[in-house]
Amino acid sequence: MIRLTDRARHALRPDEVLVFDWHRIAICCAVAGDTSVRPVPRARLAGPSRSRFRPVRSDPPDAVLVHERAFPHLAGLDVLVDCRTVLGVRTFSPDLPTDFGLRASLGRVPARP
Repeated sequence: MIRLTDRARHALRPDEVLVFDWHRIAICCAVAGDTSVRPVPRARLAGPSRSRFRPVRSDPPDAVLVHERAFPHLAGLDVLVDCRTVLGVRTFSPDLPTDFGLRASLGRVPARP
């Protein structure tokens, strides 16, 4: 389940959803990836791009979508997302390790208590 802190809930606008996106990164001979979290207007995800994202259990409900490539890596994890605002710019950040994408690509995501 992906939970939002109170700050993240207040920062997320009613017409937005948080998206865990997956970015391919080539490292040497292996292709790894990394995730990013960003707010996206719900209307922008109404077309074909919506098919790349899957809804996940979240608190609040229906507030988070996950890219299909990141979905298996986040399945079964409890993730807490916080938000900081600096000079009016919102930055959403999960409590995942900073090298989560590389660990996930190599099958080394540690189990959480």
